[in-house]
Amino acid sequence: MVTETPTLTGELVARPTLRDRATRHWRAWLAMAVRYGLLTVFGLAFVVPFLWMFLAAFKPQAEIFQYVYPLSWKTFIPQEWTLENFARLLALDPYPFTRYLGNSLFVAVAVTAGSLVVNSMAAYAYARLDFPFRNPLFVLSLATVIVPFEAFAIPLYLEMRTFDWVNSYKALIIPWIANGAGIFLLRQFFLDIPRDLIEAARIDGCSHIGAFARIVLPNSVPALITFALIRFQASWDSFFWPLIVAPSPEKRVVQVAIATFTTEVQTQWGLTFAASTLATLPILLLFLFLQRYYVQGVLMSGIKG
Repeated sequence: MVTETPTLTGELVARPTLRDRATRHWRAWLAMAVRYGLLTVFGLAFVVPFLWMFLAAFKPQAEIFQYVYPLSWKTFIPQEWTLENFARLLALDPYPFTRYLGNSLFVAVAVTAGSLVVNSMAAYAYARLDFPFRNPLFVLSLATVIVPFEAFAIPLYLEMRTFDWVNSYKALIIPWIANGAGIFLLRQFFLDIPRDLIEAARIDGCSHIGAFARIVLPNSVPALITFALIRFQASWDSFFWPLIVAPSPEKRVVQVAIATFTTEVQTQWGLTFAASTLATLPILLLFLFLQRYYVQGVLMSGIKG
């Protein structure tokens, strides 16, 4: 139902009635309630397992699954708080769990730093330099993303054995520095940087390396942080490759260490949850502090030719 109101020129303009405005208001409110309700449900579906894992790390072994059914507050809140699981992690033989955390941290930082250097330079070459077979080579590097790891795990392991890199940090780091997805992400971001800025730097006497270091990198911080987070998380969560190429306890990373708590005989759930909590915290803290750069980098790295 609408009413017609004359304007200064004498024309009749249809205006919504109070009932129409109230109907639109309730529809907008209902849509917002449904949207936030769905977001809450999906959010809880992701948060609740992590909350249960974190609180289970402070439970005795016998209590972890004691109150799982029926579901109640006792399922999550420990009835007897204890730090025994964390104390046992620090007393593992032959190395404490902090050794495995340190191995993972060293490998993840090394892979991330190397990836930033190598992939950013490759992305700049693909984005701004003209050289023979540039586009076919870019497509070839991007095609490596769709090859499953299982397809080249054995040849890569044989290569590491030929180099005598088995049970070394080199085998855990060097094969994962170059990354086709990272080259693509950074190339798309570099294409958004005006070519005039680079050409002006070149006219002022900068080499391509100088323009890359002084113009491109300072204007690409969100993309670089986004890529660094992705590479750090991928390296930190890596399990299969460290398991086969560095099986010794000395070079064992955190994900492999957690897997050792499960055997054919039993699963040490207290140690598993405590170790999983410690392994989750670094990634969680990184994303909490750098999430705005991550979102900005993803939004600004548009898909274009």
